[in-house]
Amino acid sequence: MRIIIDTEKEKIIVPDSFFNQIDKMNKVLAENGADKKIDYEQFIKDSFEKASKNAPIRKADLKKK
Repeated sequence: MRIIIDTEKEKIIVPDSFFNQIDKMNKVLAENGADKKIDYEQFIKDSFEKASKNAPIRKADLKKK
């Protein structure tokens, strides 16, 4: 999932499917008896923390699958 950080608007922009994807992950967790749910904002904060440990790269430098 790709999330955009807009430095001009100072906003985090998520794909239209973001909330549905988190809801699906939470459904799987619930079906498997997990008490914990994924929080939308915390998911982004955790992802940003992990990503910020890496040097910024250009989109063109990403390897094609």
